[in-house]
Amino acid sequence: MKHAPKLALLVAAGMASAGAQAADFEVSENTTLTLGGEVVLNYLYEKKTDGRNDTDFKDDGSLVILGGSRDLGNGVTAYVESEFTYNVLGNSDSFERDTSILGFTGDFGEVAIGASDNVFEDLITDAVDPFENASLDGASLSEEDSMLTYYSPDMDGFSFRLQGRHNNRDNDNDANDDAEVSLIAAAEYDFGPVALAAAYDSRGSEDSGEGDDFKSQDHVVGLAAVAQLSDRVEASARFAQENDQAGNDTDYTAVAVSYNYGGGDLYGAAQSVDPSTGSSSTQTAAGVNYGITDGLVIFAEYGDLDRELSDGTTDFEDQDNKKLGVAGLIYEF
Repeated sequence: MKHAPKLALLVAAGMASAGAQAADFEVSENTTLTLGGEVVLNYLYEKKTDGRNDTDFKDDGSLVILGGSRDLGNGVTAYVESEFTYNVLGNSDSFERDTSILGFTGDFGEVAIGASDNVFEDLITDAVDPFENASLDGASLSEEDSMLTYYSPDMDGFSFRLQGRHNNRDNDNDANDDAEVSLIAAAEYDFGPVALAAAYDSRGSEDSGEGDDFKSQDHVVGLAAVAQLSDRVEASARFAQENDQAGNDTDYTAVAVSYNYGGGDLYGAAQSVDPSTGSSSTQTAAGVNYGITDGLVIFAEYGDLDRELSDGTTDFEDQDNKKLGVAGLIYEF
């Protein structure tokens, strides 16, 4: 859940986790199965960029997680995890696999294959994102499927993460299949009360929306710092720059603060979005959560995201939120 302290996330291992409430079942001396998941319910107020006001009561990502690990000997452990999404409100009958990952851990670090989190997002974007819903805009990054990821072990506070993505798209009308290829790298150093991180995402290419074609993109770079100011207060900052092939760039500069008041957290963030062409904008958001009991959290958030109507479109399905208010519940099992 996103209200976890970001300093802990910066120095955490990459191994997938089924959540604090997940149940482990030892099926043999070397093999463990894991079952867990969460229910996420939100009541939302949304002010769209075209001026409409919407309200909605929805399931915002309930899932079941199945996983397992096995000790292969010689200090190597293999694990697998899959997430299956469903709708607890009954608005949909679907029960679909969302992501899956296979990994190996040992003294060498960790290797993960599948739908791993983008390591740029892990160390840069999430550094100032304590929100469940009211997240500030971030740079556009490589998609999170078809990943091969390496997480180094901790080396006296320093660690790094390398990631490659190759998504081939078959084109029946072309002997040369188009491919979407990205390279991502991130590193962080934990000084104790402060952790610093830097990351790069080549972004490679993305689906152009025209048949099986891909269009090239330029890279994204970012820096982040997270400081534990006291036992209850954490502050963070990030800078990211997104480039395009026309020579334009967009800078994202953000700060966030989180205060643990005992029963939960009070948190907020502000960001300047500064494109080299067009108007700059200032985004702000704040929230509070409260832990009712172990595994059950309620929260409320509000964000003024300062977005504009894009391209003059009036397509209802294509409008971003300009302002967002949400009250929600998260139950982990």
